[in-house]
Amino acid sequence: MPDVGLFTATQPIDPETKVVVKYSVEVGGLPVYQESYNVDTLASEWEEDGARAEVLWLRRLHGPIKARKMPKFSTNLTQWLAEGMASHPTSDSVSEG
Repeated sequence: MPDVGLFTATQPIDPETKVVVKYSVEVGGLPVYQESYNVDTLASEWEEDGARAEVLWLRRLHGPIKARKMPKFSTNLTQWLAEGMASHPTSDSVSEG
């Protein structure tokens, strides 16, 4: 949090202050995938197409869950985040997961 006073701690954040959401996936305590999102950009994307934004954000939760059970974790996680699908665990073909 930026420096605040006792009387200003509950006030809205100054519009000039950058707010970022960070997404990180770790395996064994080591980061394998990271993204950062500017909240102002997210807000405008949400206004433009909230349903699509929800689908894309849900991939960030669903991706590691699906990839955990598959070989090539990092590859499948990245593919899931980008396309909403991952390589089939027993072949190189792509299928809905």
